[in-house]
Amino acid sequence: MNLILSDHKNKQAAIFQAQQLLKQTKVKIGLPSSASDRNRWLLALHERGAPGAHIPPRPVVGPALGQKATQAAIQQGLLQACEAAAQGDATAVMDGFDTAGQAGVESIHTYIDAGIEPSNAPITIHGGWMRNNTSGKPVHVEGKGFDKPLYDTGELYQAFDYEITASH
Repeated sequence: MNLILSDHKNKQAAIFQAQQLLKQTKVKIGLPSSASDRNRWLLALHERGAPGAHIPPRPVVGPALGQKATQAAIQQGLLQACEAAAQGDATAVMDGFDTAGQAGVESIHTYIDAGIEPSNAPITIHGGWMRNNTSGKPVHVEGKGFDKPLYDTGELYQAFDYEITASH
């Protein structure tokens, strides 16, 4: 009777490669590196606010990702990746990272959909006339027609995504 260990060596190599992939990979949730400068500016404006323009801060990424249910969903995806690495399944490792990223993006969308305080000012919703703070001249403001902070055209909303990056 002959004992052949080649399958075992192949399995060990696959496990090692999957563990290296796990170790070198990150999931980034929010605006991906490909996001437009405009979306980066809009997110910064909403996250920090602009007191001079009477725009209050409405942070979204941190609070959305900080929710216990979101953290549990992200952790579940990362755990899936870890378990796959222990089995030597690199494809399933990436699936776990995808699951974590999708959970984060869904959480951001859900957080925005639920409504973020404070509400928009009546002039933001309905439009009207106001005075420019610098020049003092009257300015007409077009209203959005609805009260949903962080959502106007949907451009920023749709820009939220995740990306998986690997360092070598």
